[in-house]
Amino acid sequence: MNSLDFPSIANNFKSASNDMLAAILDQSADCIKVIGPTGSLDFMNRNGRCAMGIDDFALVAGKDWWDMWPEESQPLIRDAITKAQSGENSRFEAFCPTGKGEPRWWDVSVAPLRDEHGELQGLISISRDISRDIASRRLRESTAAEMKHRLSNAYALTSAIVIATARGKPEREAFAREIVDRLQRLGVAQSLLLDGDAIGTATLDTLVRRLTEPFCGDSAALDIAPLPDVDLDETQVRTLALMLGEFSTNSNKYGALGHGGKISIDGQIEGHVLNLGWSETTDRPVDTEQRDGSSGLTLIRRMIGANGGTLDIAWRPDGLDITVTLPGF
Repeated sequence: MNSLDFPSIANNFKSASNDMLAAILDQSADCIKVIGPTGSLDFMNRNGRCAMGIDDFALVAGKDWWDMWPEESQPLIRDAITKAQSGENSRFEAFCPTGKGEPRWWDVSVAPLRDEHGELQGLISISRDISRDIASRRLRESTAAEMKHRLSNAYALTSAIVIATARGKPEREAFAREIVDRLQRLGVAQSLLLDGDAIGTATLDTLVRRLTEPFCGDSAALDIAPLPDVDLDETQVRTLALMLGEFSTNSNKYGALGHGGKISIDGQIEGHVLNLGWSETTDRPVDTEQRDGSSGLTLIRRMIGANGGTLDIAWRPDGLDITVTLPGF
């Protein structure tokens, strides 16, 4: 059963014999299998048999394909067969040891094989050994988890030291709280960089929502327009984290987030430059000197300027409009 007799394959190679088709498929480094319409294993190319550790194809020919997989992977195989029977392609990753017991992970695609009349003649599956990729991915994940744990401990310890140092000294307590707030925001940014699978990729939209929504209580409305779905590098994440955290803290002390009102955030990218807008309407008069002169906003202005960007604030009697430009997107 090492030759092919599927008309749908043969029609693609009018001048080739079935044995020649099998020889062509043998040249592929991937494991190529032809599955019968009901799921039987009818053909496997030579490199596929080698990758799977199958010395004699006759020992597995005609068996149900899913029976060659571990129990935990069999639902994926059955589902892929069902989809192919209904004309749908599918792709998945699954674990399956070789015939000699060597552990392997595979990237598997399954597609229907039809003849010239559109009748299902079988399925074709291509499996690629991705064991090294999986091992590398797990190493990265474990390293990221360890780094996240160590950084979390470092932020917590630093915060505790700052608070303890300022305790009982009113002139230092407010400054200590600001430092702790900034450390917490850096922790959120670091989580996005190190734990993308659990928290979400560090995209602009994800970061803005995670940094602003926790500040919003019942007294204030927060309206975030859909933002460009672009990935952020480490510098951009940290800059935006500190910037948005400072805006939120400032608003929580003096503006809408702490005393009622509304905040709208929008943004777009033009010529690799991010234009981010923060528009705030408060339920009480704005003290521009109190808000605009804060040490936090001064720090953010310097940081944005160091990255080639700008920060402009336009004050209104009932609020403010902040426009930030950051290049490099």
